[in-house]
Amino acid sequence: MRMTSSHLKQYLIGFAVASTFAAAGMACGWSAPVVIRLLSNNSEIHMTADEGSWVIVSLEIGDIFTPIPAGFICDCFGRKPVIWSIFPMYITGWCLIIATRSYKILILARLIFGLCMGIIFSTCPLYLGEIAEPEIRGKITSFCIVMWFFGIVSSYSIAPYVSYNTFSYICISLPAVLAFVLYFIPESPYNLVMRGKYEKAKTEMRKIRSGNDTFIVNEIKSVKAAIHEQTAEKMPCSALVTDPVCRMSVILFFIIVFTGLLGGRSVMYACATEILSSAESTIFSADQGTIILGLIFLILSVFSTLVVDKFGRRPLLLISAGGSGISHLVSGVYFFVQKKRIFNVSDYSWIVLLATGGYCVFTSIGLGPISPVYQSEIFPNGIKNIASGIFTIAMCIFSLIALKMFYFINSNFGMYFSFWLLSFINIFGCILMYIYLIETKGKSLVVIQNELKILCKISKPKADANETVSFKI
Repeated sequence: MRMTSSHLKQYLIGFAVASTFAAAGMACGWSAPVVIRLLSNNSEIHMTADEGSWVIVSLEIGDIFTPIPAGFICDCFGRKPVIWSIFPMYITGWCLIIATRSYKILILARLIFGLCMGIIFSTCPLYLGEIAEPEIRGKITSFCIVMWFFGIVSSYSIAPYVSYNTFSYICISLPAVLAFVLYFIPESPYNLVMRGKYEKAKTEMRKIRSGNDTFIVNEIKSVKAAIHEQTAEKMPCSALVTDPVCRMSVILFFIIVFTGLLGGRSVMYACATEILSSAESTIFSADQGTIILGLIFLILSVFSTLVVDKFGRRPLLLISAGGSGISHLVSGVYFFVQKKRIFNVSDYSWIVLLATGGYCVFTSIGLGPISPVYQSEIFPNGIKNIASGIFTIAMCIFSLIALKMFYFINSNFGMYFSFWLLSFINIFGCILMYIYLIETKGKSLVVIQNELKILCKISKPKADANETVSFKI
């Protein structure tokens, strides 16, 4: 596909907005290398293991409260001001971390970061999807997950080798720069049309498209038509429970989210250094191992964006869940042998890096990248926005449960039991996916909805000729 001046504008805007995910990733990745040091004897901030776990999970608590309000606010006042609002919040949070030495203030700062993440995850992809042309929309929105892992890897790679305050100064610099850069991005023309500001929408459209006035007017007309169609298809929140097809969509996506987040993804993001430190490696340091895991996530996130449309959703999800379960099982066996002192396992500590690395690979080819794709495909158009906000909150709650469960089980039973439980969740999720999950690759929305009706034991209506032709296995 030939690169046009319009595409270049959209790529630059997309990269700038997706960089907010890097800021979120740095805040998320901060806990893995930093909290384990704060729990040591020479820590600058004295805290117990339980207090340290609350510092970690407070990010997820904050993340619960903003996705749905952010969606309503950005519909009323625009995407740009809501996106820009995260920067004063981020800067405030990092200033609190720099200026204080209290674990309670750390929790407050992490709560603020969580509020920012809820805004970023609910608003930025929406903005990018609205400003990008269809032929490059997938690439531009995929910047988000790549920048998210770039932020995590940055935290893993920098924090172990600089002081506590220096790392905080580095983290605060990114939102400070982005606050300046994103001040100049255009507002979403889609949102302006939705609010009836047609002349302003034309002005902003000229900033992201190259073409004459006739082209711009036609673009605005197509946006108006799309908004009219979505308004006609709008469904109430209650449809997620009362409508059989929506309810089945909820169940299918719940299985994927349950398996991915309760199955260890949040634990790996936040606790990788602690896990590798517990392996008592004589071959590699915990910080070095954490960097390797972060790089696996980053590299596979780029790879997954290239192959997600080449392979079926269902086989990738099954491989991802099954492989994740086996990887956790191996880690659990290692920590069981270590805990029970059956024999000295220090010379075999590479097994933990191999198993956790294997988990990162498996979750990055399926449960991670395919979740948002599957969500966009199985929910009817009229309920997608509502479902997105609800599931963003559900994912935060699952992450919170997974992290607290991990620390509770480690303290009372041992790390091996945590990994065996994570393994069971992944394998159980894999079985449920095998039984219930439908394939959506290459199928139109009508065909997908028809298959969901069959799954719900509702008679399948006849598809028209066009839909029949577009059906692909």
